[in-house]
Amino acid sequence: MIKSRPFLALLFFAAFITFYISCSHLDVRMGMGDGDGVGLSYRIVGKGNPLVVIHDGPGYEKSLMYRGFDKLGSDLRVIYYDQRGCGRSEPLSPVTSSTIADNIEDLEALRRYLHLEKFSIAAHGWGAVIALEYARKYQERIDSIVLLTPMSPFSPQPHDETILDKLPAQVQESVAEILSQPTMTMLERKERIMRLVMPSLFYRAEASRSVDFRRLRYSPDVNVRLSDELGSLNLFPVLGEITVPTLVVIGRHDITTPVRDQMAYADGIRSASAVVFNDSGHFPFVEEHAFFMTVVKEFLLHGRIPALVHAIDTR
Repeated sequence: MIKSRPFLALLFFAAFITFYISCSHLDVRMGMGDGDGVGLSYRIVGKGNPLVVIHDGPGYEKSLMYRGFDKLGSDLRVIYYDQRGCGRSEPLSPVTSSTIADNIEDLEALRRYLHLEKFSIAAHGWGAVIALEYARKYQERIDSIVLLTPMSPFSPQPHDETILDKLPAQVQESVAEILSQPTMTMLERKERIMRLVMPSLFYRAEASRSVDFRRLRYSPDVNVRLSDELGSLNLFPVLGEITVPTLVVIGRHDITTPVRDQMAYADGIRSASAVVFNDSGHFPFVEEHAFFMTVVKEFLLHGRIPALVHAIDTR
């Protein structure tokens, strides 16, 4: 019997959809998990050994920019979560604690909730603090760590140049204008400045233009609550306690942290290697995405740096 063309087209379409679903590596799950007394939003992509992605901040939720990690889902189970009070996680009440220790226990609670025996970590910016302090306390749970343009491990000094000092003159003027607005609350000023500064953290303008900054979520109250603790934090003396394999991804043009401070992690951690991304600012995983994925995938899956990369190995 000769089938009609519409029927054949429908049959072909159904077969294509079945093939696409069966071959697609993106097995995506989303939900609300347990932190340490707070609800944490999470998203899981792929199957395999787990990799937990810890976003930058504090008080930022950059899920749009981290979506590139989805490509690792063919080999790993990539787990994203919004830190307490951030993104789609449960908002913080005025009496809810928000400290570094809280964030460490949130990660441990989420590990138990998701039934992870061991996992690797990719931590960006301030997320490096959560990753390393977690590793100090729960080192037996960690397979490996990737630090992405981590914040300085040294406590700030009075003479240190700030991020605002490094911004383009036009952005500095806009920041000054926001600070002069008498009708704005402190949190409103903080969020306006966070949104204003974000595009300047990219080195390559075309990479910055690829991000829809309007869709990013900000929680300035979280930033404010953690600012005093982070302002006096000095991680460098305890880096020697970290024994798991670690890769430090350095953005040569990152205005948030000098290269020498990012390199200090590779100096202080016993089994650490560092790779400098020469055409990146704070977001190498966006600005040099293909190169970044090659380096990180080789490290996470095989524990080595690709031969084409000139890595600084401190072992």
